[in-house]
Amino acid sequence: MAAASDGEPWALTQLYRVYQPMLIRYLHSQAPAVADDLASEVWVAVARRLGHFVGDEPGFRGWLFTIARCRVIEHQRKLARRRTDPVAGEQLDRSSIGPNGGDPAMVVLDRLSAQELVDVVTDTLPPDQAEAVLLRVVAGLDVAEVGRIMDRSPGSVRVLCHRALRRLSTAFSTEVLAR
Repeated sequence: MAAASDGEPWALTQLYRVYQPMLIRYLHSQAPAVADDLASEVWVAVARRLGHFVGDEPGFRGWLFTIARCRVIEHQRKLARRRTDPVAGEQLDRSSIGPNGGDPAMVVLDRLSAQELVDVVTDTLPPDQAEAVLLRVVAGLDVAEVGRIMDRSPGSVRVLCHRALRRLSTAFSTEVLAR
């Protein structure tokens, strides 16, 4: 972190390599059409402000995802002010997840790539639950940091995650039993 704050190219490269996959998954879950663009905006903001950042690795991760969330909110506000063309429902369908027996969680993990898993989470859960779970799982943030980013209490984040996991469990258990 110190080397990156001092502008060392190798340290900046290392931060990018470690956090870019997590950042893209999160941004893709929130704004799929512009995830790459938003990620580049996030990294530009990080590069501009990194010299002023004080903290450790978990603090950096929280800071990075706070910037990402702000960029998503800005993007959503821009979209709300613009008219868009509707997309046909057939283009939005996701392929169904077929069971291979056993625990529904294992079915999901066995059959899906990381991005597909993010897509399933965002398709299955309400937006606030999906965001809480993704920040906890994809970004690896603790409950307090997710609460700070989402402007919620840690208890509220725990409740969102608990409800999300129950909903996912019910959805995939029902799907496995139906097949």
